[in-house]
Amino acid sequence: MRLKRPHHSPDDFRQLRDCLLAIEDALRQVSPGALRQRGGWDQALFVAVLERVEDLTPPFQAALTGYLCCHDGARPRDQVAALLDVDRLSAAYLYWTRLFPPRQPDESMFVLSLLHDLGERVYTALRLLDGA
Repeated sequence: MRLKRPHHSPDDFRQLRDCLLAIEDALRQVSPGALRQRGGWDQALFVAVLERVEDLTPPFQAALTGYLCCHDGARPRDQVAALLDVDRLSAAYLYWTRLFPPRQPDESMFVLSLLHDLGERVYTALRLLDGA
């Protein structure tokens, strides 16, 4: 007896893309340009952004699983790699920033560079999804 694979739903794509857009929006708040406009480091904003990304991680992972596992045919390799980068780096960076949160502006640059890198990965994944 053959196992029947679930059929890919357009909702999987939409949910995945919506999660990526929400993560991108949250990360944009702590981008270098946004911080310059605000006048520098803001600990409360940083905590709020981390909490938002943490809240979005489980729905992103569920949407990613649905998108990658429940479909007809293969996904483009670069698209899958970009999505897995977002998944892997979001977990690693959130874990790192929770272990070693910056307490003052001079400690924030490393964490901000991690979040900026994650933002670039999210942007890349969105670009590849939209091109597919």
